[in-house]
Amino acid sequence: MGKIPTGIPGLDEILNGGLEKGWSYLVKGGPGSGKTIFGLQFLMEGAKKGEEVVYISFDETKEEITLQAKNFGWDINTDNFHFIDKVSEMDILTSDMLFLDYESLNDIQGIINSIIKLKELKNADRVFVDGIGILRDAVKDQAIYRRIMASVIHYFSKNNITAMISEELTEKIGKEITSYLTSGEFLLERVRRKDGEILRTINVLKYRAGKSYLGRHYFEITSEGIVVYPIIPPTILQRGREGKIFSTGCRELDLMLGGGIYDGSTVLIAGKSGVGKTNLCLQILMENDRRGNAGILYTLEEPEDVILERFRKLFNYEPSNLEIRHFTSYNMSIGKFYNISLKDFERLNPKIIVVDPVNTLQRMCLSIDELKRVFEISRSCITDTGLILITTYEVSEAADIFQFTGAGISFIADYLILGRFVEMNGKIQKVITVMKNRYGNHEKTLRILDFKEKEGLSIGKPLVEYTGLMGTRIIERA
Repeated sequence: MGKIPTGIPGLDEILNGGLEKGWSYLVKGGPGSGKTIFGLQFLMEGAKKGEEVVYISFDETKEEITLQAKNFGWDINTDNFHFIDKVSEMDILTSDMLFLDYESLNDIQGIINSIIKLKELKNADRVFVDGIGILRDAVKDQAIYRRIMASVIHYFSKNNITAMISEELTEKIGKEITSYLTSGEFLLERVRRKDGEILRTINVLKYRAGKSYLGRHYFEITSEGIVVYPIIPPTILQRGREGKIFSTGCRELDLMLGGGIYDGSTVLIAGKSGVGKTNLCLQILMENDRRGNAGILYTLEEPEDVILERFRKLFNYEPSNLEIRHFTSYNMSIGKFYNISLKDFERLNPKIIVVDPVNTLQRMCLSIDELKRVFEISRSCITDTGLILITTYEVSEAADIFQFTGAGISFIADYLILGRFVEMNGKIQKVITVMKNRYGNHEKTLRILDFKEKEGLSIGKPLVEYTGLMGTRIIERA
């Protein structure tokens, strides 16, 4: 019958275009999970398009729904928005009539007709049935409830009505009667992250209309309604990979990397706090800026003014093509950050993107696997467009533990740079080494890394006269 938009930003991308016209869908969740807003937003999309929409409420009165709608700037008091208040009938439904055994076909048909015989449904395009679980609890007999719901859903389908049905989460996921009768199922949840942050997720449990991205995605309830942040492969590519090598602007660093950085590559700079990871990124961003290329720096620790002050003091430079965006993990999910970065890429078409540090992205996630998935999904976009992605990771392990990151993401790096503190001749020195170059040879020595005010990056000669630099003891050769 064709797809229709849900009216919920981000959800149609997950569903490969929207909902199937004339099919019924189940939205589930606990109290306060967003079910009513979800269904109301679905109806408002149709109402804006001139469709006839019907809200059948077993849960809240029209006054309550009107107030909720106003909070998002929606007006339900229009000619094509019809509200059916089933709440006022609950005194009848909870009387002795409610607890009849319903052995009579007439008893069952009476409940069905109370829904499908509504005159407002005659020309309806979209319907939202809110709080149908009250009817389930009232009927009690599961077989009878199934017959009632099957008849109602069949009526919607026969009349080409696209229906959204909300139900409280009470049974095992996917095991309720309505789950078997509907063509799609969405679970709205509030989940607690390790840092205590409460995030909202939508889990697409089922979608029968072909390709879709099943699983958990993040969403927010904003002043304009629900916004979903899908973590799915991007579809917009603005340029192709040229296969060129990008110079970092530092001859010694280029030599260590085997000549520079191939476009379409991912660079991971790992090391402890203060070893120079951010300054290395600024060096590369400065060179990119000098060439007139756009760049983006997602600084997830230091604010923009601190970064700009670093450019001035260290490099005596003011970037002109660099966008600096500061985020923290507070009120931020990995899904939201991922979608922000995709929009920034489309808007700015950057040559280089820096994420400093990945540790903050890790805190935005519900699991390490989620972080890995984001990088794996992003990899094809990076390769196909020629973008260079540079990430940093602050290693928290003890100095004598040899580990690239604590997140298990080193596999995504085409280039891996490791920075360390070592003791040499009674002094603490910063040293860097290139551990990996996926495209060919690279220098396999260590060099002292230093930064001087107004002079920028300084990399010393290979430390061939020392051995044991990667361990806990430094031995000087005679």
